Amino acid sequence: MAIIERPREKVAIQGGELPEILLPTNCPGCGIGVDVSELRAHNYVCTNCGHHFRLGADVWIPLIADDGTWQERWEDVRSHDLLKWTVPKRYQEVVEELLAEGLNESVRTGTCTLDGHPIWLAAFDFGFVGGTLSIVAGERLARGMEQAASAGIPYVLVSASGGARMQEGVLALMQLAKVNAAVGRLHAAGVPYFSVLTDPTFGGTAASLALLGDINIAEPGAAIGFTGPRVIKQATYADLPPGFQSAEFQLAHGQVDMVLPRTELRPLLAHLLELHA
Repeated sequence: MAIIERPREKVAIQGGELPEILLPTNCPGCGIGVDVSELRAHNYVCTNCGHHFRLGADVWIPLIADDGTWQERWEDVRSHDLLKWTVPKRYQEVVEELLAEGLNESVRTGTCTLDGHPIWLAAFDFGFVGGTLSIVAGERLARGMEQAASAGIPYVLVSASGGARMQEGVLALMQLAKVNAAVGRLHAAGVPYFSVLTDPTFGGTAASLALLGDINIAEPGAAIGFTGPRVIKQATYADLPPGFQSAEFQLAHGQVDMVLPRTELRPLLAHLLELHA
């Protein structure tokens, strides 16, 4: 594609200094010993084999946003146990424990600039109940998209999700329709929507918004789909093809527009925003 063929070395690969994350002693991809400082400077991508380590929203935000420009919105909107869920653990207890660990919700959203261009940014956090789409996550996403559509500001989504949150039942499933309608408003307003799919992106998140961007960008090796291969095989009794639901498989079958290393993501987004401006 022409949009990935121009030089992009002038844009930094990260907007600010990335926080440290928990890492194994050896890379899962090649087995080489992990050099934390080297990985951190390389967007947590192995310089030997290209393995992409999973990141939380607290890393994605400084990676994409220009330093000092992030303004989070609706962080005070929190999840509540409306269904009195208790199995295998009280839902409210889970939420409170995660909050104590510094995880706000499965989605964080706000405004920032990327290489000087204003954007709305939303990032999923798989560490919060598997990045599942909840009432709060759906509300944050919908509000952000509606304001982006109204103001004409491009919207960037970074997804990592297991789907809708079972602890909220049908209330979580309703978020699929809500965020899908918000995506429709972005498209109707002609506002660019760039979706970044990371490992893993599954379920209602993939179906309702992550695969509906104007440009869908997947990370190498990311697992992307609606439901897992085990469930599909149980339902169809068919042997699935090699690499089924990998980012590369999805690219070959037209589900995503490109598979791009994380170290090239920010320069590409800057270029797309420049084209829009």
